[in-house]
Amino acid sequence: MIRFRPAIAVCLLGASAVAAADADFAAQWPLTLEDPSASAYRITLTPEIYAQVWSPSLRDVVVVDGDGRPVPAAFVDAAMAPATPTPRELPWFPLPADTGRRDGDIAAISEIAADGSLRRVQMRTSGGEAAGAFLVDASAVEGPVAALGLRWDDTQPPFEQAYRIEASDDLRQWHSVHDEARVLDLRRDAQRLVERRIALPTPVHARYLRLTPLHAAAAPLRLQAIEAELAPMQAPVAWHWQVPAPQPADDRGAIVYRSDGRFPVERIEIALAGNGTGRWTLERRDADDAPWHTVARDHVVFQAGSSADLRRSPPLALTAPVRDRQWRLTPTTAAPGAPPALRLGYRPETLVFVAEGRPPYALQAGSARAARIDAPVAPLLDALRAQHGLGWHPADAVPGPMVPLAGEAALQPAAPARDWKTWTLWGVLLLGVLVVGGFALSLLRGRKAA
Repeated sequence: MIRFRPAIAVCLLGASAVAAADADFAAQWPLTLEDPSASAYRITLTPEIYAQVWSPSLRDVVVVDGDGRPVPAAFVDAAMAPATPTPRELPWFPLPADTGRRDGDIAAISEIAADGSLRRVQMRTSGGEAAGAFLVDASAVEGPVAALGLRWDDTQPPFEQAYRIEASDDLRQWHSVHDEARVLDLRRDAQRLVERRIALPTPVHARYLRLTPLHAAAAPLRLQAIEAELAPMQAPVAWHWQVPAPQPADDRGAIVYRSDGRFPVERIEIALAGNGTGRWTLERRDADDAPWHTVARDHVVFQAGSSADLRRSPPLALTAPVRDRQWRLTPTTAAPGAPPALRLGYRPETLVFVAEGRPPYALQAGSARAARIDAPVAPLLDALRAQHGLGWHPADAVPGPMVPLAGEAALQPAAPARDWKTWTLWGVLLLGVLVVGGFALSLLRGRKAA
C-alpha cells in the first residue's frame, strides 16, 4: 500500500492545480468538436461568453484540455483569410507593338458581340510589323481583376519586358492602370528566373485591358494564355445587435444604457419610439467612476413612416471596436415621449486553439487574476492552409451550456503580493543599525568606567 502513495500524491497535486485554475474563472463552456481528428479549431464567441468576460482586451478567455491545462490559443480574423479564386483564363488578341502610341480606337478593327465580348480583332500592320501588344477581353469577368498572369511558350528566348496596362469599356477611351508592369524569363546556365504575374496597383473592373510594350523587343513574346486573378469578394457583414435597457432619465434628460458584456461595438443605431427628429449627444465610459468620452455630439436622429416605408437616420460607424459597458444619450433639443432604443452592433470574434493535450476541451472566461498568453497560432494556420488548400479553415468547436465555476469571486482582483525581498533588506538594515548602536553604547559605558 505504501508504494502507491507517490502516485496518489501526484494525483492530488494535479487535482488541486486544476481546482485552483477553476477558481480563477467565473464560468466555463464544454466544447463540442465538429471533427474530433482535426488539429486546430475555431470558437465563435457567444453573447453568454461576452457577458462573463472581465478584461477589456479579452485576456481572460482561455481554452483548457481535459486535465485543465491551457492550450495554445489566439484571436484571429473571423474570415480566416478568404480563399483566393482560381485564376480564370481570358480571351486575348495580338495588336501592333505601337498600338498605344497611335490611334487608340480599337473598336474600328474589332467585331463585338451583343454581350460585349470580342469575336475578332483585325490586326493591321505595316510592312511585316510583329505583334507586341495584347488586347484582353475581360467582359465576362464578374468582379474586379487584381492581377494578370502571362503564360508563354517554353521555347521563348530569354527576355525582359515592361508593359503599360490600360483599361476601357468601349475600346475607344482608355485610362492607365499600371504605368510599368514588368515580366521576364531569364536564364544563366542551369538557373532560371521567371516572373509571369502582374499585380495591379488597385483592382480594376473594366471590359477590356490592353498591354503595350514600353521598349522594342528583340523577339516577339510567344504568348500562350493570359489569366486573371479576381479580387476577393467581401462577404456582407453579418451584424449582431445588442439592445441594453435604458435607465430613468436625469434632470437634463440624459439616459444611461448598460451593456451586458464586452461586445466589440462598431455600429450604433439610435431608434426613436415613433416619428420625430432631434439632436443627441452620445457618450461612453467603462465604469461608474470613469470619465465620459464623447462619441458623437449633436448627432441628428430622425424617423418617419412605418413598416416597409420606415426611414431612419443611418447608424454611427466607429473607427475601432469599443467594449465600454456604459453609454449615455443626452438630448440637445427637447425630446418628449419614450426614450429611444440604443442598438449596439458588433461582429462576434473568433478564438482559434490548437488541439494540444487530451480532450474534452472547454472554454473558460471571466477572471481578474488569470490572463491568456497568446500563442503563435498564425504560422501553424498558414502551414495547414498550404497543405490542405486555400479554402481550408479550422474545424468548428461549439460552446455548450455554461457551467458556473467561481462566479463573482473570480472577478475580484488578487491581493497585491508582498515584497518579501524589500522587507528582508529593511530588516537587515535595521538589525545593522541596532548592532552599531549597541557597540557605540558599550564603548561609552567603557569610557565612563575608566
